[in-house]
Amino acid sequence: MSTIHEETTVAGSEETKSAGKRDVALATAAGEPELLAPGAAGPLTTDGADDAELESELQQMENDAATLQREGMISDAEAEEKREQVARTRKLFRDLPPAERAAIVRRRREIGRQLLDRQLSGAAIVPAAVRLNHTRLKPLFEQWWPYLNRMSINMQRFGRSTFSAQDQGAVSDWFEKQVGELEAYVSEQLEVAEGFRTRTEAEMTERGETIFRPTVTLPSLNIEVETYSRFSMRLLSIITRFDRVMDHFDFLVWNGIRDQSDVDEETARFLRKFHPVGVRGYMTHLRLMTTVRGR
Repeated sequence: MSTIHEETTVAGSEETKSAGKRDVALATAAGEPELLAPGAAGPLTTDGADDAELESELQQMENDAATLQREGMISDAEAEEKREQVARTRKLFRDLPPAERAAIVRRRREIGRQLLDRQLSGAAIVPAAVRLNHTRLKPLFEQWWPYLNRMSINMQRFGRSTFSAQDQGAVSDWFEKQVGELEAYVSEQLEVAEGFRTRTEAEMTERGETIFRPTVTLPSLNIEVETYSRFSMRLLSIITRFDRVMDHFDFLVWNGIRDQSDVDEETARFLRKFHPVGVRGYMTHLRLMTTVRGR
């Protein structure tokens, strides 16, 4: 890993270097500071590695603007301005050729991987081994976790400078609620999958059937990362624990207990549940970086 002495090296120059004006416009719109208070989630997607990713972000911005307007936190004129900005950005993105749209999505993942390879000076870290057996979880991790990890330490360092104390608390409370719900959901899924597999194996043994116990010999991701906060570690645990759920899914498919389409549906449900946290974390990361760059 290389060392970063200034936060701006990554999110300042790295995030804008080699980016076209349209890419920068999209990133800027996604990180609009006034839209960071908790609000309703937008349309759901899978792993974000498709054209629906930005549309989900834009819809969430629209929903948040409506929420803030309804609660009296922004004026009618400000809400209308935000809606117009969303409409302009949506048109800009839709007018791009498919190859350029895909490039914007790939670029976010590429920058996420770059963040993983860099150290942050002065940060107290806890190393963590990340092994993901299943390919569908790799885009989720690369696209969101590096930004959420960096956001978590910058929220501690610059949260009050970026938001008011009240707004910082609202943002933190939103993340805490969402992560708590994700933890409960994944724990339930893992308990159910383990229990069902145990019962199934016992029944197959009683019937004298051949039991296949598949394993993944080449994981989709096997790295060590530096985590900056307990929040980051909790997110890692959520992702890796669902990877274990998918191990049990492999067993069920191999032994003809479940169809692959059933497994895909369950996996997509988890990815959709994680998506709002990823989107909000990325948006908050961008907002915090405006404070970092100004120092």
